[in-house]
Amino acid sequence: MRHGVALVAALLTGLLAATPAPAAPRIAIIIDDLGYSRPAGEAVIALPAPVTCAVIPETPHGRRLGRQAAEAGKEVMIHLPMATLDARALDPGALHEGMSEAQIGAVLDRAQTLLPEARGLNNHMGSALTAEAAPMTRLMDQLRRRHLFFVDSRTNAATLAERSAHRAGLPAGRRDVFLDNRRDLAHINEQFNQLLRLARRRGHAIAIGHPYPETLDYLRQVLPLMEQAGVEVVPVSRLLAPPAASVGAAPRPPGAALTSNP
Repeated sequence: MRHGVALVAALLTGLLAATPAPAAPRIAIIIDDLGYSRPAGEAVIALPAPVTCAVIPETPHGRRLGRQAAEAGKEVMIHLPMATLDARALDPGALHEGMSEAQIGAVLDRAQTLLPEARGLNNHMGSALTAEAAPMTRLMDQLRRRHLFFVDSRTNAATLAERSAHRAGLPAGRRDVFLDNRRDLAHINEQFNQLLRLARRRGHAIAIGHPYPETLDYLRQVLPLMEQAGVEVVPVSRLLAPPAASVGAAPRPPGAALTSNP
C-alpha cells in the first residue's frame, strides 16, 4: 500500500500543477454495482466527496446501502440491470427485450420500493436493450412520470438511451470515462486524469467506477486533493442537461464504447 501511495503522488504531480480554469471545472463520479458486498458499499459511502451511489435493487445489501448512502448525504441512483448482447444471465428485477410499458413500470415500482432514496437511474450492462428505440422510449416515459433523471452508462456505442431520455424531456447525461475497466493503479490514474482534462476543457465530465479495492484506494487518496487542483466534485444530478436544454440538442462526442459489463 505504501508503494501505491507513492505512485499516486508521483502520477498526480502534473495534475496538481495544472493552471486552474477561470471557473472551477466540475466532475461527478458514479460508483456502480453497489449491493453485493456490504463492506465495499460502506467503503464507497465513506469516500471523502459527494460521489453518486448506483445501487442494484435486488441485491443482498442494496436496500440497506441505499438508506445508508442517503443518510450520509450521498446521491443514490437505481442501477438497473438490462438485457445484453451476449444474453448473459441478469439479476432479478431486470429489463428484458419485449417488455411492455406496463411491465417496465412494474419493474420500476419494485426498484423504487427497495430504493426510495433514488433520484435517478442508470443502466447496469444493457448493451442490447439500450440500442433498441422502443424499450428506451417506454423506459423514459416511465422515468418522466416518476421525476427521475437518467444517466447513460454507454455500454454500447450504438446506444439510444441518452437521446431517448432527451426526447422524453428528462434531465439526462452520459458517462464520459470508465475509471477501472482495468484494475490497476496506473490505468485508473490515467483514466482519472482523462476525466480532469475533459472537465477542464468543457467545464464538466462524468466518470463511472466500481467498488473494487484498487478503485477505492485510489479515490481515497486523490479526492482530498481536488480542491487544491481547482476541481469541484459534485453529485451527478448537477451535471445533467435540463429538459428544456436537452430536447433536440446535438449529441456530445461519445466516450469509450464498451465496458466489461455489456
